[in-house]
Amino acid sequence: MKDPIESLIEKFDQDLSLEQRNYLRFLYENLHLEELSKREQHYFIDYFFKSEPLRNMAAFALELADILHEIRENIPAIEKAERMANGKEQRLYYERKWSELRRQKLKQQTTKNGNIFYVPFHDYKQDPGPMIICLEQTTGMEAYSELCKSMILPLFMDAHRENRDLYIIPYGQQIDVHYRFENGHLNLTDFKSFIEYKAKGEAELLPVLQFVRSLLHENQLGSEAEVIIFTEGTPIDGQHLVSKQAKAMLEEMKRKYLAEFSVIAMHEDNFNKQQFWFANKAFFADDAIQ
Repeated sequence: MKDPIESLIEKFDQDLSLEQRNYLRFLYENLHLEELSKREQHYFIDYFFKSEPLRNMAAFALELADILHEIRENIPAIEKAERMANGKEQRLYYERKWSELRRQKLKQQTTKNGNIFYVPFHDYKQDPGPMIICLEQTTGMEAYSELCKSMILPLFMDAHRENRDLYIIPYGQQIDVHYRFENGHLNLTDFKSFIEYKAKGEAELLPVLQFVRSLLHENQLGSEAEVIIFTEGTPIDGQHLVSKQAKAMLEEMKRKYLAEFSVIAMHEDNFNKQQFWFANKAFFADDAIQ
């Protein structure tokens, strides 16, 4: 059976080096390029040639394959053992509560015709919640922008495999745009915008967390949401994250949407554990960026 990448290259009559072929193979596998139309594939190949940042991100991702696996599978917890235990109990409680609500809904939607009961079991299946990436794009993160985006690329495969929507929210002191990739499927216009998006200034984290909450609320996303925050580790509004109002909002997100927060900080020295009290997991990218 012919290699799909070789077939793709031949189809569009492109001359690629071995290194470029490996980058393209990585993108093909993680972004499911086979699902694109012929015109879209041609557009992507052309963009691949023109976009040095995209090629750099693919190169980063290949070099960091082991670290990326660690991010997804073995992120060290930053909470104390007893707090983790309480968090687990709370999470199990709300999972049981959510399951009971679904059973009640199933019962209410069951109809009867004579001796036959029609049960909408397809509505009972609990779909996984969205994967929401909050990507700090500031002056301090400028040197790490391609690195962070390279870490996001494999998440398209995870979202696609798990049939989850993938949201990417670049942020600084405000949110200018956000991208939604339905079930992890590639939208070339938004993908190109995401790759090329740049911002300067400093970061405020509370507004993006409020935006995530409104996103979950507006879309009535009741199942487990995964929120991953890429940050330099020093938001200028960090003191507000420990305020009573912020704590109430974040606890509600954990309770109502079963939101789980992970943080990927560029340097452990810049990371303020107290301000990121709500994070279930944290990963420090010091090794990756040296």
